[in-house]
Amino acid sequence: MFSVNEIEKMDYNQLIGVVRETNRPPGGMRSIAQIARHGFLSRDSHVLEIGTSTGITAVELAKLVGCRITAIDINEESLVEARRRAEAAGVAHLITFERKDATDTGYPSGHFDMVFCGNVTSLIPDRDKALTEYTRVLKTGGFIGAIPMYYIDVPSDQLVADVRAAIQVDITPLYRDFWIDFFVGADRHEYWLQDYRFDAVPADEVDRFVDDILRRPHLDQLDDDARELLGKRYREQMQLFRVNLSHMGFTTLLVRKEPTDVEPELFTSTAL
Repeated sequence: MFSVNEIEKMDYNQLIGVVRETNRPPGGMRSIAQIARHGFLSRDSHVLEIGTSTGITAVELAKLVGCRITAIDINEESLVEARRRAEAAGVAHLITFERKDATDTGYPSGHFDMVFCGNVTSLIPDRDKALTEYTRVLKTGGFIGAIPMYYIDVPSDQLVADVRAAIQVDITPLYRDFWIDFFVGADRHEYWLQDYRFDAVPADEVDRFVDDILRRPHLDQLDDDARELLGKRYREQMQLFRVNLSHMGFTTLLVRKEPTDVEPELFTSTAL
């Protein structure tokens, strides 16, 4: 299956493909449902999902709405698991999984009713090029569904360095205003958003979660040394993310592609 050397070189996103973790977007099923509802998805919609990982968002959208989804990722191991999950859920006929780069998809302009990118844009080195591509392939009047994560509390330099090493991306601590300003602009107008903060999760709860994941039968194919290393690295990274997320929040955001600008709403309101 995989050797010790191969596992040693894997980043977090590759490891979750191996253990077949359900890699949900921030906010999980609630966020997926909110994006589907507020973005007016229907059975006639065609969604492009960026960074599908092990496929939970694509599968859930297909189950909730019955729409078509084209789901892309750069990690083939994750795509194998995503296809397996779609088959098991009975929605494989609605989803096309493809290995593609988010900055150069090759899809026609104005092709999709929604581009769902979750938090993956923060992991793309050229995020401006990625956003340009999202906008290009989106129909006029369509939505970009994003769930950017950001720091609420300032992290230590050591924490940021540890997260960089785990995900193998040169991240810089970013905050809410950065991401709103990033997604909103040009032909992209803020349509709906909701802010959240991550709950604190005890360390022993993370350990129980990891123990359950590592008991999955397919991991018996690994030799003892490789399985031990996989368990060690996966546990360390999950505990690291527990600490990191305690400093963070996220925004569930829909922006609409609309070339004609209008004046901002003056008489706003607040829910009671």
